[in-house]
Amino acid sequence: MEKLLEILSSHVKEDEGNLDIASFPLRNTISKAAVFLKTENVVASGIELAQRFLEKYHLKSIFYVKDGEFIPKKGEIGEIEGNTYNLLLIERTLLNTLSLMISTATVTRRFARKLKHAKIAATRKTIPGFSLFQKLAVMHGGGDTHRFNLGDCVMIKDNHLKLYGSVEKAIQEVKKISSFTKKIEIEVENMEDALKAVEMGADIVMLDNMSPEMVKKVSKKIKEMNPNVVVEVSGGITEENVSDYDMETVDVISTSRLTLSEVFVDLSLEIQR
Repeated sequence: MEKLLEILSSHVKEDEGNLDIASFPLRNTISKAAVFLKTENVVASGIELAQRFLEKYHLKSIFYVKDGEFIPKKGEIGEIEGNTYNLLLIERTLLNTLSLMISTATVTRRFARKLKHAKIAATRKTIPGFSLFQKLAVMHGGGDTHRFNLGDCVMIKDNHLKLYGSVEKAIQEVKKISSFTKKIEIEVENMEDALKAVEMGADIVMLDNMSPEMVKKVSKKIKEMNPNVVVEVSGGITEENVSDYDMETVDVISTSRLTLSEVFVDLSLEIQR
């Protein structure tokens, strides 16, 4: 949370420039404002963060929705009171952040509701500078954050395999320096590499860019070899086809659509006095 607040404060400083001249004459006044949501059928996200953010600028706030809550209708979702200059200063940063997080949470909820067996997960394909915000929003939408950074999990991808030369060599080399606390995941595109990864002790096998039919065959073989291996499916997953990959032998479905797709979320802050 502190890291997120630091980032938001830097955005406010950038937005303010040297001085918000239009608001400066109001610096010694107190105002009240309402936050209005102008988009229907969305999932709340960034609410707790917003309250903490407003506190940093000595602004009191009350929100009528909680993170993860489905909001079916447009309307007022919160009130803010405090120094008028600060209120106007943080307006755009607050609304932009809430808009992005609500959008991400809403897309995530749409995907999650289509699945009965697998868990939906994000990827590291996020908007630069907003990765942590989007990952938090994915949680609020009922999804899995996946990795926050490269160090969270030992993930061997296609470029690694090209450089190491084989699945066997790649896993052997990373095991030499990886702690027992780190899981090893490997991305594969065919049956042979998938089964070799299981044989070599991979904890997670990602089936990348496979058809649903191929995923069914490969995931079944993996679970027969070792039911404890986590099977992840990724590559080309959309809201339209995600259900095709939802099967008992698949544990996780990951897609960049959670963080790169857009649901337009319109918010406004309106002074009440």
